[in-house]
Amino acid sequence: MPPRWNENRLTAKLGIDYPIIQGPLGGLSSQKLTAAVSNFGGLGSFGAHGLAPEAIKDVIGEIRSLHRKPFAMNLWVSMEDECARTSDEVAFNRALDTLAAHLDALGAPRPKYKPYSPLRFEDQARALLDAKVPVFSFIVGIPPREILHECRTKGIVTIGGATTPDEAAALNDAGVDAIVASGFEAGGHRGSFLRAAEDSLTGTFSLVPQIANVVNVPVIAAGGIADARA
Repeated sequence: MPPRWNENRLTAKLGIDYPIIQGPLGGLSSQKLTAAVSNFGGLGSFGAHGLAPEAIKDVIGEIRSLHRKPFAMNLWVSMEDECARTSDEVAFNRALDTLAAHLDALGAPRPKYKPYSPLRFEDQARALLDAKVPVFSFIVGIPPREILHECRTKGIVTIGGATTPDEAAALNDAGVDAIVASGFEAGGHRGSFLRAAEDSLTGTFSLVPQIANVVNVPVIAAGGIADARA
């Protein structure tokens, strides 16, 4: 008997009913949304890249209190650009000026400046590893070999984001379990790590088959799929 439309390598690997993954939405994630997606048969995801390790542990505990199905925690392997540690309140306000009219039109409060507080990816990842989360997804790089090895040892499924075939090949060689083909339409940032963002702008529908040609793990399409026809 042939498999049903919703059954494939990815659903089997993740233990979910439908091949649908919620975008992590770092900064806009909620434990209830993550749990709801998982409860309906998809893979709920929580973007934890801006959280300290202790806060990540609390989030994982809250998600697990809402359901017992698979879910993903998402981190950024690289959190900094070259100006991260030198940017100050003057630069913050200068950037905010370009958004002020839009915030005012919506009646939204203006963000307040907070001094930059660096977060170590390795410390954040340790919180996920110790909690044995079902799925660890990441963008903007490849975790150290030791972290990926520990994920395999603990049965944690790994999903890496790629914006080019070269990035996908590197993730495949590192031994990740699945790869997100992140087209240029996806989100408000680029998860590129081998080339500059402006050199990593292939559209989703072109990128997916290019990545599928160079990897042997499931490929997940992200970005620009806006209607049922597409």
